[in-house]
Amino acid sequence: MFFDTINEEDLPLLREYRNDWAIRRWCRQVGLISELKQIEWWSGLSEDDSKIMFSIKEENINDGKIPVGVCGLTSIDLINKRAEFSLYIAPKHQKKGLARRALKMLFQFGFDELALNLIWGETFDGNHAAKLFERLGMIKEGTRRDFYFKEGKFIDCHLYSIKKDELKVSELKIEK
Repeated sequence: MFFDTINEEDLPLLREYRNDWAIRRWCRQVGLISELKQIEWWSGLSEDDSKIMFSIKEENINDGKIPVGVCGLTSIDLINKRAEFSLYIAPKHQKKGLARRALKMLFQFGFDELALNLIWGETFDGNHAAKLFERLGMIKEGTRRDFYFKEGKFIDCHLYSIKKDELKVSELKIEK
């Protein structure tokens, strides 16, 4: 597994993943992402210093290097040295440890390359990813009650963060 730039040829597959209900239900997006909206997002990445997004790729004997998800940092604030993380792994590639490995790499990039002090994120109530965040040493800071309206009801979202000095060096060892 490795990070790569998001290439135009990756966009149809990444949009398919993002529009899959198994992913979309845990995202802030409302409705499906159109081809035009995705191209606008992708084109805007190079002009927006507050976002750095990566394609997560895995080598596959039959397909070469295929994208299996996306991760990155958004709301990058270099003055206050913090950013929000973003991550999704395609449903058929989940439960293989890719999310854990990708977050470790992303944290290392944010803390070492961008000199961030804090990386934060949020997740909806019921998302099993919260357990992964806690295993990686992230702290649950709190809950925003009835913060989003999804699936016909209000749901809570939980805020998680990790500071550079809280991250254990051993946690950054990336398994092959």
